[in-house]
Amino acid sequence: MIKIIENQLVQTLVNRADAFEVIQQCYRDVASGRASVSQPAAMTLASVAGAQATFKTKGAILDNLNVAGFRLVADSNVLLGDGTSYVYLMSLDGAAPIAFVGENWLHRLRTASSALVACRKLAAPTASTLALIGTGRIAEEFVRIVDSQFPGLHIILCSRSAERAQSAAQRWSALTSNTVSAAHSIPEAVATADIVVTLSDANECLFKAADLKPGALVCSLGGQHEFDVDVLEAADQFIVDEIDFVCHAGNGAHWIESGQITRERLEQRVDATLGELLLSNQPSTGNGIVLAIVQGMAVCDIALAKLAYDRAIERDR
Repeated sequence: MIKIIENQLVQTLVNRADAFEVIQQCYRDVASGRASVSQPAAMTLASVAGAQATFKTKGAILDNLNVAGFRLVADSNVLLGDGTSYVYLMSLDGAAPIAFVGENWLHRLRTASSALVACRKLAAPTASTLALIGTGRIAEEFVRIVDSQFPGLHIILCSRSAERAQSAAQRWSALTSNTVSAAHSIPEAVATADIVVTLSDANECLFKAADLKPGALVCSLGGQHEFDVDVLEAADQFIVDEIDFVCHAGNGAHWIESGQITRERLEQRVDATLGELLLSNQPSTGNGIVLAIVQGMAVCDIALAKLAYDRAIERDR
């Protein structure tokens, strides 16, 4: 019988420390050929009749966990509020369905943890200041976990609204042992930051390459347009999690659609995947700007859902 694990239960089964380790291992597994994502990396559907609901699916296979799965997303501001998200899990033994795992919170944790994994691997050891662009729930989740890998890091919150950034900084200071402040503007924040993490819902250029501190790490996770191709051109290293999805969402997709770069050139510009760097166990090299675009891999969603499923089964026993 297929098991249904709703979001409220998922939050009691998976903790934030789990996510960092699971996602690191997922990236290594993809780089070593023990896990793979669907082709195309994602598929979207929208009603031709004008309904506001939209749908998306992403799939992956993880051989070492003996599981395959699809992340199934339905979004509608009117009908469903924040939308619904589930992972459909199947055993590789006989392709048997085993669970639907609620993923509304798990997705926020996966995204924030993916950013943290990238920052831990790519940031300079001397990094002391992080500019966080975004004041939504994923950004809040990132603030909750960042001190596990970067104790003492100063977090500067910034947003298109200075008032929103200030309000978030006041609320989120209690969520972390790190200091949290707010900037009056995004360019002001990135000018002093060793690490820049973009977790916004913006669809506009928020800063320029010229605004960045020399040697900064820019870790981009937004789903639309946050900066232009000048940041890529200024970067000494360009790292991605999975290039196909980078070309279909976020800044990469915007650059291609707006004619700033061709897909072929964007693919050629990649120096390494995050998984390759983690698998090599070598430190990031160079003193110039590093750009990492992390759009989110389905292997991470599937692995976290499988962890929730395994713990639910153990709890039932």
